[in-house]
Amino acid sequence: MNILIRMVLAPVIVLFLLANSLHALKPQREYPATPSEYGIIYKEVAFQTVDSLNIKGWFFSAQDTTGIANTVIGRHVPVPPELKRNPRPYLTLDKKKKPTIIICSGDAGNMTHLIFYAYHLFTRGFNVLTFDWRGFGESDDWPIEQDQLIYAEFLLDYDAAIDFVKNQPEVDSRRIGLLGFSTGAYLSFAMVAKRNDIAAYAGRALLTSFDDLLANLREVKPDRNFRAPKDYPKKLLPINAAPQISIPVFLIVGEKDNRTPPWMSEKIIEELKGPKELWIVPEAEHGGRFAPEFKHYPEFFMRLATFFDKYLNKQQ
Repeated sequence: MNILIRMVLAPVIVLFLLANSLHALKPQREYPATPSEYGIIYKEVAFQTVDSLNIKGWFFSAQDTTGIANTVIGRHVPVPPELKRNPRPYLTLDKKKKPTIIICSGDAGNMTHLIFYAYHLFTRGFNVLTFDWRGFGESDDWPIEQDQLIYAEFLLDYDAAIDFVKNQPEVDSRRIGLLGFSTGAYLSFAMVAKRNDIAAYAGRALLTSFDDLLANLREVKPDRNFRAPKDYPKKLLPINAAPQISIPVFLIVGEKDNRTPPWMSEKIIEELKGPKELWIVPEAEHGGRFAPEFKHYPEFFMRLATFFDKYLNKQQ
């Protein structure tokens, strides 16, 4: 199946991954679907944080669409029995080290809901890692309060994920990119700010600060008592970290996003020192079926792949 045909197959059944994003933490333990059920080549991995928790991940090698149930991904979760593929052995296209993109979860669900996103990158020549925060999926237990926006300890999980990827034989450690949505967007941005081994970053629905976000959430969800973590490093909040970031950045935000509205991304873009792109997506909202990736599918994924190809493959 060629890329043009594959990209035009718009998702019909949207994974509930981003529908409730930024409604605070809503972990899901069981995986509604796994990559093998779609015929995707991958391996289950696990790595340990500095505070001794085990984090579960899925590592996808760069691959073509052969053997994959291409029309099912993004349309069926869970996968109907009659559409399931048999598991395929792990292998790589060749022995060359490749650029790798880490996609982190948001605040709800688990990494099942990232398979659709990973698919549009590992079929374009990138390795991809997805992983679950502590307390999510099959990662180790962690007490979760649902009105808590985030736990600062999630930064430890992300650090462990990056360290793990850098040591994989399939990975060119000079060409690592990060992709995050909403909560995952600012956690990824924090990684860029605190580390010097990330080559490119793309984020959708990036906040400026917890104060700005909480003000918006009080209007959107006045019945909820959202709380920001007191121990989250202030220097890693996007509005504070942006002036120190010089790697290529691609920010995407829905024109009608009422949680992390376009002005937040505009403020961050103004502060960045390196190559930068901003796409305010017409008529798109924060998440759900009107999120940028669904409102403007397949353009969203074409732009995303073009960005990472430009800045991760140019170092070959």
